[in-house]
Amino acid sequence: MDELYYYSALTGGFYRECDRDIYEASANGWPTDAVMVSVDEYKTLFDGQASGKIIAADDSGRPVLTEPAINWQARGEQQRQNLLTTASEVTADWRTELQLGMISDEDKASLIEWMAYTKALKSLDLSNISDEGSLGLIAWPSKPVT
Repeated sequence: MDELYYYSALTGGFYRECDRDIYEASANGWPTDAVMVSVDEYKTLFDGQASGKIIAADDSGRPVLTEPAINWQARGEQQRQNLLTTASEVTADWRTELQLGMISDEDKASLIEWMAYTKALKSLDLSNISDEGSLGLIAWPSKPVT
């Protein structure tokens, strides 16, 4: 006989029927909102989770697969950090040469351009990013020509 599974929207967890006695004897007990889930549903849900989906409860408390929520502000910040990392890598040798007093005038001019670029990146306001469209509207400064 196939295993019986239950899902609780309150806990976001799955429970096996064969473990019901253990849960009922525990402090938390068996979830009062537990709904039965077929073996096929159970497998489909976990296959979906393995491919990046999220298991969540629908309006009736049944488990469904959903797309993960995207933190668009975090994506914008990650893009900024990637650009800042690139700028730091490009300017590392020039900053050392400047400190040692051995930078050429041409490299010093490039360093100044890249530092202005870095400053412009840091000053961008990313607080209004709420979706892909608003992320696409960010006016990222242009990288200096090296």
